[in-house]
Amino acid sequence: MIYKELNIKKGEWLSDVIKEIPTNTILNKTMTGCGATTLEINAARNSIIIEPNVPVIVGKKAQHSFLFAVYEGTSKEDVKAYLAGESDGYRKIITTPEGFDKKVLPAMYETDTPIFEDYFLLFDECEKTIQDVGYRGDIYLPVEDFFRFKNKAMVSATPIIPSDPRFAEQGFEMLRIVPTYDYRQPLTVCITNNTVRVLRILLARFDKENKKTCIFLNSTDTTLSLIQTLKLQGRCKVFCSEKSVKKLKRQDFSEVSDNLMELAEVNFFTSRFYSAVDIKLNYQPNVIVLTDVFRAPYSMIDPQTEVVQAIGRFRNGVAQAYHITNTSDSLPCMSREALNHQLTSAENIYKQVAAIKTENDIERETLLQAIGGMDYKRFITRDGKRNHFMWDNAWEDEKISGYYQSPSALEAAYTDAPFHTKIHHYKAPVTDKDRLRRQSGRLNAKELWQEVTAQLTKLTEDKPDAEASYLMEELGDEFSVMVKAFMQLGAKRIETLGYDRRKIEAALGCDAENRLLISEKMQQAVYGRFHTDDIVPANEVNTFMRQLISDNGIPFEARVDRKVIGLFFELEDCKQGGARAFKFGRKKFEF
Repeated sequence: MIYKELNIKKGEWLSDVIKEIPTNTILNKTMTGCGATTLEINAARNSIIIEPNVPVIVGKKAQHSFLFAVYEGTSKEDVKAYLAGESDGYRKIITTPEGFDKKVLPAMYETDTPIFEDYFLLFDECEKTIQDVGYRGDIYLPVEDFFRFKNKAMVSATPIIPSDPRFAEQGFEMLRIVPTYDYRQPLTVCITNNTVRVLRILLARFDKENKKTCIFLNSTDTTLSLIQTLKLQGRCKVFCSEKSVKKLKRQDFSEVSDNLMELAEVNFFTSRFYSAVDIKLNYQPNVIVLTDVFRAPYSMIDPQTEVVQAIGRFRNGVAQAYHITNTSDSLPCMSREALNHQLTSAENIYKQVAAIKTENDIERETLLQAIGGMDYKRFITRDGKRNHFMWDNAWEDEKISGYYQSPSALEAAYTDAPFHTKIHHYKAPVTDKDRLRRQSGRLNAKELWQEVTAQLTKLTEDKPDAEASYLMEELGDEFSVMVKAFMQLGAKRIETLGYDRRKIEAALGCDAENRLLISEKMQQAVYGRFHTDDIVPANEVNTFMRQLISDNGIPFEARVDRKVIGLFFELEDCKQGGARAFKFGRKKFEF
């Protein structure tokens, strides 16, 4: 592929440096929001623009009312009506990949429209065809037809060079737009073992600054958990796919939408909003990209593409940008050589099976079942050829997994990302792995008490003056009984009780009574009556204590015996006149 460059000055739009996007080009526009899509929308030719997600189309349609938007709700018949209708200028169709394959293309065929000769096809945010094809196969559907167009191009601020040989065969060029000024944004990458703790710290800081926050996290389950953990209900919104909207509403979270709307104090976005969407605000929000490799593996995103795209959504810029992430040395990752060997081997077996000759319908059906059950089937196009985009996707997954294996690997990945990057390391005593362990539901009651007690010990060793509110904040409201037990009884007493909830709760009840029994008022009364070295009959002592407890209104239901006076004095059992007595030793309190 031939590589070319074109300079752009500060304040210029793409339309200032080129009149139209050249055909057979992968346009690397370098910067988000420089007007590449708008350039094609206004170009003097019929155009089909393929966007990765619906919110992009909704936004472009709002800006350019003459666009014909194709997505859910638009039918093939609607497309045919648009093609048959009068036009003041050029036809401009903007569509999802699925809409192109299932509605636009069939409508063109049925109306005898010479689509491949008369229309320019633009694949916007073209890296998504590689990054998303692994879980969203339909995004690849227009690719096979893409190469049939006489005039076509792909565009992105963060393109991934595809391996498909047809790009070279058709003489594609890579045109890179080169800013003549420093366009990079500051970004703080916080690599930590406790992403929730860092997020809590940042949100508290942003609250004081009275600035809105936008968080990019590709997991609605983790998002909902964070909302509950950080107590964000009533002051946050979630923007995600229609399917996830329904899922969150079933879980009684209603501030959720599949399209952009007015922002809340804190806003969560899934990958549906990572690229192409224009978020136009009259202020600059704080932006956080959040990755948790343990709970939400799909939140691992590429610093050189997806992080760039997410932060680039805000057309008025951002106040501060952060990427909070953890890492794990247990993440699987293959080298490109090993991956190619694996895929090539699988491809060879697939071809051998597919080439088996059949003699009747039963054999053919059996063969089709065998082929359909092979994992490599995902890597084959509809016409039985290698899907190079799926191969590229497999490598992207391995590469990104490798980035998050260690802090040093992630730092290295950021050296090639277009940011002024500041790396910050934060180590907490209780980690994301610890959180996952206590919330996993895999521990029995005893194991859970043991695990949480160990985590509370770590927290108090790190912060000896920690109060219950801090511990509750770190662990969550669901562990309130455990925090209370730890604060009142201590780790050793809980261990002595065998991490048995019933015994621990019983001990807590006794402890609460003991706190009332040893109040300052009770100490004054007891020490006014008994003194060190006194020898007093046990009966007399217990009668006095029983009356004292009653006079002070203490709800003590247990038997009043040696253990009660033993709260105040060290005791020695003895006899006085043949009766059981107590010899009073050292006082346990000084007041």
